[in-house]
Amino acid sequence: MPSTQHDALVWLSGSAYDVVFDMARSVIQDLTGQASLVEETSSWPYRHDRDLTGFIDGSENPTLLEAPTAALLPEGVPGAAGSVLLLQKWKHKVAEWETLTIDQQERTIGRTKPKSIELENKPADSHVARTDQDEFGKIFRRNMPYGTVHDHGTVFVGFSADQKRLSRMLDSMAGLITGTRDALTRFTRPLTGSYYFVPSVESLRRLR
Repeated sequence: MPSTQHDALVWLSGSAYDVVFDMARSVIQDLTGQASLVEETSSWPYRHDRDLTGFIDGSENPTLLEAPTAALLPEGVPGAAGSVLLLQKWKHKVAEWETLTIDQQERTIGRTKPKSIELENKPADSHVARTDQDEFGKIFRRNMPYGTVHDHGTVFVGFSADQKRLSRMLDSMAGLITGTRDALTRFTRPLTGSYYFVPSVESLRRLR
């Protein structure tokens, strides 16, 4: 999985693209002379909560009430109330994925496609089995689709109170823990990968 670390990340979210566009231009102008834009990716919601494989994404996400415990560093430690972010861009191998039957797709993911029910006898190489949050720890995901009709994929956006949870999941997906590779990686390819630290709002205010 490639490492494509940058110095800083700006993530903008809004209800309309023109609002996001204008804000992005404003940020770029504010950082003139201090930073330059080297990469940008536009995303959008797909069928409410699904990724471009057609499956519901983030089924294991903690609730919004539980999310701070999973995603934010606790009080009393350096960076308290901040979060570790793993950002990756995965290109989907569309032709290969679409040749699979629904049953084959479900066994690759480890969940049913219509309602995202976890399979009782999911394969050991299924995506759910290789990224089991009961084993590696809870994270909070905000994945988004990107790209065009022909060339597209998923931007993985994972927040955690502990970087090891994220790195161990990647190791598991790559087959470095048990020797079993995540079956989903045969149908999607990582293009980018970076870790960032997201400071708390209070920390950012102090920097001002």
